[in-house]
Amino acid sequence: MNVAPKCPACDASAVADLGHAGVCHLWRCACGLVFADRATWRDPYSNKDYYDPANQPEENYPMRITATERDRIASVRRFVRNGRLLDFGGGIGKTALAAHAAGFSAIVLEDSHKAVSDGMAHHPEIVWLEGRTIPDSIGDGSLDVITLFHVLEHLPDLQTTLAQLHRKLRPGGLLVIEVPNWGSHMRRLRGLQWEFVLDHHVNHFTAASLTRLVENTGFKRAAVEFRRTFAINEAQAWKEPLKKLLCILGFGDILRCSFLKVA
Repeated sequence: MNVAPKCPACDASAVADLGHAGVCHLWRCACGLVFADRATWRDPYSNKDYYDPANQPEENYPMRITATERDRIASVRRFVRNGRLLDFGGGIGKTALAAHAAGFSAIVLEDSHKAVSDGMAHHPEIVWLEGRTIPDSIGDGSLDVITLFHVLEHLPDLQTTLAQLHRKLRPGGLLVIEVPNWGSHMRRLRGLQWEFVLDHHVNHFTAASLTRLVENTGFKRAAVEFRRTFAINEAQAWKEPLKKLLCILGFGDILRCSFLKVA
């Protein structure tokens, strides 16, 4: 019999064993978080660079801002119009590039050496930081916005990460988190065969479980949005109104929540 692991969000014991999916043994907590057992999970990218051409397609530089990045920054600008923005786990930097174009002072924090070195070479208008945690060179309370687009599902230590994000944001600062939506009807239909049940996704959130986790660290939710898919289809823009309708009907596979620092 499997011993229920502790939930990384609330430290309670898991209440349901959901089974195995790849390298992940998934459990559900009463708080709503679905998570991989940290004792048995092994990060498939622990000895690899995620953006190595063997793992991801190579990017053409200089980068072009797409509708997906503009949509992300539009969610930010609902609450903050300018200032210092850190894209935590910012990858190759497209979202930060869109933030810079919108008038923000943009910083990328990314643990991929290739992404950071290529970004520094081609886009010096952005500040690039290599690592997994915000360095001390960024002072407490010095950031106006922190964004995490498809990052929080990867991070084993949720509470430590959120505490650091809270510390680095100014009072009233904005935190925007986008993750796959475990509560979508598509996930319910497909179960553990859902496309976002991946070996490197150790946390799965609904709007309620994400809100509960983040509000417990000193934030208040300001907005919740859903997107049907990971990216906006620029080649077939006519599909986007249909995708918005599917989100209204509960088929939004992507969850985006905005939070304001209140404590």
